[in-house]
Amino acid sequence: MEDTFNNAFILSGGGTRLMIYLGMYAALEKLQMQPDVLIGTCGGAFAATVINAFPDTTLRKEYLKSEEYFQFVIKKRLTKEKKLLKIGLLSLKKIIDKRNAPFIEDVFSKYLADISQDFTKDFPSLASTRFSKEVPTLILGSEMLFSPDEVGQKRNDRKLYQKVIFTDSETAKRIDIEKIVISSENYRNSGVAVTPKIVTDISLLTSARISISDMFYVAPFNLEDTYFAGGAIDLIPIELARHISKAVIIEKKQSYSAVEEAFVRAVLGYSGTKRLEEIQNYTPDHEIDTRNIKRVLEGYYVKKKICWKRLEICFDYPASYQQFREDMDRQWNYGFQQTLKSIQSKSKL
Repeated sequence: MEDTFNNAFILSGGGTRLMIYLGMYAALEKLQMQPDVLIGTCGGAFAATVINAFPDTTLRKEYLKSEEYFQFVIKKRLTKEKKLLKIGLLSLKKIIDKRNAPFIEDVFSKYLADISQDFTKDFPSLASTRFSKEVPTLILGSEMLFSPDEVGQKRNDRKLYQKVIFTDSETAKRIDIEKIVISSENYRNSGVAVTPKIVTDISLLTSARISISDMFYVAPFNLEDTYFAGGAIDLIPIELARHISKAVIIEKKQSYSAVEEAFVRAVLGYSGTKRLEEIQNYTPDHEIDTRNIKRVLEGYYVKKKICWKRLEICFDYPASYQQFREDMDRQWNYGFQQTLKSIQSKSKL
């Protein structure tokens, strides 16, 4: 295995955080802390793709403010699962049942948003983007170890998901998968296989699509009769980052909500809240604090809300393309400023 990297940055999830991550990355460049390896999970995988696709901050920002990306954001995509009765019953059942993934959940047909399987059609400007030597990148997803016809069966301690690290062949040489096993009882006894696997023959954009698959939110990705789920399998893969890099930068995220915690427990078989606690035991070198994000950016990003007249979930979209561009600037500035504040405040201690 080759020498480790110096500085890893984990871009960890959140569909509305893409521009925020670009602001974080730009701030790290300004602080002369530019990461020499990126690890993208869930929505963070798409942000990592944009960083790979364009050579500088200006072009990256402009892409996420582009008409192409705007059209993807505002596309009507909610499924029949948007009805409050369906969501409420599902959420309540999972909150009440405290067992760790007792059954194989139906994540094949029960999901909130329709997202294209082929991102090259949604994002033609990114279609030719490859894992680059300039910005070595790892994208996290998972292979599903069960088929649709097994939904509803008892798990019986079976492993249902295997973590997958998508990257290029050169970066893969720096990874020894036997040394990045999560050893905590919380994760070890879950529905996730202990040892990850590395895949080097899937494109960066396809890897990003796989990573944003999310339990009950976005459907799995189907490739040659193999189903892949997303980076939610481990939103902040600190063990992987520690393995490949001397220093690690992460986002200090909000705690899991009751519903999020219940979904992780029901599908993956571990506690997301305990997982956040475990991450702190690895003492990240730098944490970018975004716990105030909902308060500071309230009204400046697409978010889910309840439409009481129709008794269903709906999205709150920007009023216009110009408003969208202004919202994206505000998100970028938030990520940039929070990074400067978090890192500079630590340096004063």
